[in-house]
Amino acid sequence: MIELERKPLTEMVAPVVEVIEETPTTRTLVFDISGYDFDFYPGQYVMLKVPYPPTGEELRRAYSIASSPLSKNRLELTVKRMEGGKASVLLTTQTKVGDRFFIKGPYGKFFWTEDMSQKVVLLGAGSGVVPLMSILRYIRDKGLSQVEATLLVSYTSYEEIIYRRELEELSKLPNMNIKITLTRSAPEDWKGYRGRINKDMILAEVPRLEENLYYLCGPPKFVEDMKELLLGLGVPKENIKTEKYG
Repeated sequence: MIELERKPLTEMVAPVVEVIEETPTTRTLVFDISGYDFDFYPGQYVMLKVPYPPTGEELRRAYSIASSPLSKNRLELTVKRMEGGKASVLLTTQTKVGDRFFIKGPYGKFFWTEDMSQKVVLLGAGSGVVPLMSILRYIRDKGLSQVEATLLVSYTSYEEIIYRRELEELSKLPNMNIKITLTRSAPEDWKGYRGRINKDMILAEVPRLEENLYYLCGPPKFVEDMKELLLGLGVPKENIKTEKYG
């Protein structure tokens, strides 16, 4: 595996300039970082300090970057509201344009660049799609038409498909294969997959299994199941990169 130089850590205090409702439980916060020289690899994350008025705490949370590194003036963090959560509830229900947050990063070894592989397969569940979206946006924005990218992602329902319209647009690119499966409920006219990502889906969507670099992101059980599945299909262990969401 190619060793890439580590990006320098940057500390920023940045205002929210846009709040995008992705799904009933998910918001994307767009920060203006035009005053900072911030660089990262697609797939990395930042630490966010979240003031929590009910207790006076200052919560620290890790959030994957959704935007492409080529989007220099904007940093996008997509947050899914977690039941019983503190920071996620505040960020998805109370945060508004003009609010300012302390951000530090980038962090993480879960990233991809074109120097690492020309064939990449992204397997995600729910908000695990976020760092995978950064990779897809980077491929699109840099015009990497020689890179073959496959995204297979599962959501609980049609309403909970994060980035639905953009994924539909990305699927029109000749070098991107985007497939969505719904695990709990689906509209009657749904033409995508149903159920959890399984062996048959991977065999149907991923040619030449051993030639790809794989990125798995989602809840711990999903990541472990996908890794075991890929290993069982003969994918080399060194070709699998994982990121688990608590």
